[in-house]
Amino acid sequence: MTKRVTLAIATLLLATFHAPVVAQDPPAAQLVIVDLRPAEEKEGAGLAALEGKCNKDVYRIADVATSPLKVDVLREDLTQVEWVGGGKTLTVLNWSIYYNKQVQKSGNGLLQSVGVQGYNIPTGGKKERRAGSRCTQRDTAGGWYDGSEIHSVYYPLISEFTGTYGGKPVKARVVYSPRAKLAGKFEGGEDDTQALLELVHQTSEAVVGAIVQ
Repeated sequence: MTKRVTLAIATLLLATFHAPVVAQDPPAAQLVIVDLRPAEEKEGAGLAALEGKCNKDVYRIADVATSPLKVDVLREDLTQVEWVGGGKTLTVLNWSIYYNKQVQKSGNGLLQSVGVQGYNIPTGGKKERRAGSRCTQRDTAGGWYDGSEIHSVYYPLISEFTGTYGGKPVKARVVYSPRAKLAGKFEGGEDDTQALLELVHQTSEAVVGAIVQ
């Protein structure tokens, strides 16, 4: 190897070692989600009936009814929001999705409006059926809804979320009206799962809205 080649290699190595280091922005701190929900909100399969007279025909839907699980979907949704995160923690204290098959009965005549669950026929008696929970929201364990909140003739799904973001209380509630009659088993059926995932995404949006308030 000639002296000229050796000198060129030495110069190149020296330049490499002394090359200026370009400053880079540190990676953005990720959002941390801590799931502190009670066991009954996370465990089980299919539907779990709520207890009590005011909660008849209201069911909590198990987490495993969606894949991925709803908390993972929430995490993915929130990571798409640029300003959410910054090393802050979203603590999930309660989050359940309910399937409410309650209707109210009063007065005379036919099923009110367009009916509930698609059945718009005479009841054969003096009472009519109207969409909406039978008891007040205060007396209901979960999944309460008012008839004015639904936009289809099918039993609604209700998502109720409470938590904290950076120590600030966060509360979100979404009433979802299915566009078609659901099987209502929530054991992996395509229609049930799709409706649940749409509701979870809507809940994510509601959580973001609650954070900025």
